[in-house]
Amino acid sequence: MTATRSGVVAGAAALAAVTALAGCSVGGEAGGPAPETEKALAVCEEVLGAAGVSAARAALGDADFRAESVPPAQVREAMLKEARSYVPGSEDLTRSTYEPCRMSTAEGGNVRRVDARVQWSVQTMDSVTVGDKERKWAKAADDVYVRWEREPMDALVAVVPCRVPGAAAGQERELPLQVSVRSQRIGTAGETLAGGLLAPFVRDTQKRLGCQDPVTVPESLLPE
Repeated sequence: MTATRSGVVAGAAALAAVTALAGCSVGGEAGGPAPETEKALAVCEEVLGAAGVSAARAALGDADFRAESVPPAQVREAMLKEARSYVPGSEDLTRSTYEPCRMSTAEGGNVRRVDARVQWSVQTMDSVTVGDKERKWAKAADDVYVRWEREPMDALVAVVPCRVPGAAAGQERELPLQVSVRSQRIGTAGETLAGGLLAPFVRDTQKRLGCQDPVTVPESLLPE
């Protein structure tokens, strides 16, 4: 598979199957988060860090706050299976997208949202290193590339190599890891928030998947 795969990112993302979320809830009777939201928040803290979740909640506000999650173990098993079934040189661009954490509020019909997504990228590591006007990937650290995507939501996306035990040789370059934090209606604060949330999310994902030779991730992945 060659670097030309990068041109199909939007189409592949639209076709990707997003794992259903669990834990949708509204506030409890006492005015605080309902038990389902509290449970989902615990998962969000696992993947994004407690400080990151606190920052996200401050940015979102309290109006009808709710959190949703997918068990990290479920995401891990599905992604490992996908990576281990990868055939080098395959032109199959189907990718499943997993959303282990989503937080949102709603006030006056305006929904604010922050979510964390992960998938195996349709990019190759070679494609993200090409500095042309189309891709606009910024090098945040060795083998760590980031960029903004503005539609349909503001999303800060990182691509890093992740060699999965039991996968074919070269999988980490041809089928790298793609991790993103997306925000909606948070304004310019959403950019700083995404930069702070994405770094711990990449580290946690590398650890959960057992990436061999994990990359070193800086404290923030906000592009300069």
